[in-house]
Amino acid sequence: MFKKSLAAVAVLGAFAGATMASQVTMYGVVDTGLQYKYTDIADGKVSTDDEVHKFALEQGLNASNRFGIKGVEELGNGLKVGFTLENGFKADDGSFKTEKTLFDREASLSVYSDFGTLTMGRMGAVGSGAGTYDLVYLFGDAFDGGDNGVLGFVTSSRADNMVTYQTPKFAGVQGTFQYSFNQKGQEGNKSSLNNQVFAAAATGEFGALNVVGAYEYTNRAAADRIAVRKDAQTFYLGGNFDCGFAKTFAMAQYFEGASAAAGFDINDEFETTGVHPEHAKGLKGYGFHVGTQVPVMAGTLTAGVYYVDAKIKDYYDVGDVKDVDVAYIGGAARYVYPLSKRTAVYVGGGVAQSTVDNWNNNGSDYKKFLAQAYTGLTHRF
Repeated sequence: MFKKSLAAVAVLGAFAGATMASQVTMYGVVDTGLQYKYTDIADGKVSTDDEVHKFALEQGLNASNRFGIKGVEELGNGLKVGFTLENGFKADDGSFKTEKTLFDREASLSVYSDFGTLTMGRMGAVGSGAGTYDLVYLFGDAFDGGDNGVLGFVTSSRADNMVTYQTPKFAGVQGTFQYSFNQKGQEGNKSSLNNQVFAAAATGEFGALNVVGAYEYTNRAAADRIAVRKDAQTFYLGGNFDCGFAKTFAMAQYFEGASAAAGFDINDEFETTGVHPEHAKGLKGYGFHVGTQVPVMAGTLTAGVYYVDAKIKDYYDVGDVKDVDVAYIGGAARYVYPLSKRTAVYVGGGVAQSTVDNWNNNGSDYKKFLAQAYTGLTHRF
């Protein structure tokens, strides 16, 4: 009987050790609120001016809704294996954020060692403002990717088939390198069928000062070249400094071949205007952001401004090739007050204006104005 008891204790001990070595966590965010949005589009023709007032129940105004599972297992000798499976959903109707994709936010497997971290799967690029490798906007933008409709900057996105290597930290400095074999997950034997993405970032954490520099390059697929015939590249430089009573952020970017920037998507915005944006080579320009986070009455006030100056390259027909100037300016503020460690209430608003000069080659300007105000509740679990 005594031997059987010892055997049972040994089995239970082994099982408990295995359970402790492999840790799995479920987590998520539910964010729902009310938003008023006013948009006014003027293109130089009174009959087509468009003014819209919208008041609606919205979701993800303060934090993107998500449900995730992550885990890590200790293999010994400083080696660990971990995974992240994260789904984005719409809290106002319960649907998937991305149709037919269960883990649209991230689906990755990582190997951690003394030589760095290797991660493979679907994940955000360093300039996407999302996921495990959200670096550029986390370090350089007070809102970590703009305030709803107020941003104007070029951002990258999540990518399928991504391989990321992140070095260990050396005196606060860390490097991150990413490559996506096919960004959109399109199957095929030809690389011309897929957008291929390369990204690199260097971050430095030096106490109150944090800095980031990054570069992203997209080798466009043949299909994308029909709409934007130039490969895209973006340079980022930014950081933040915590002086105690406030945390100040600053960021600059330079971009070429972007399909969307300064509040405009050159494919969606002008596809019915008859000026044939399919000939455009993309947006080229630069942007600046300054923002701050200030503790106010046990909560946090975040404010920031964005400025973008760009050109749509070769916008008109082949027979009348010409660049058009694009300008963007926006500002936003948000106050978040914690009701508990996991629940917060928030209120915010902002304005932005985009302008395309001589957009239809007859001297008329295209102007797009946005004003928004919102309030809601965020719960984390």
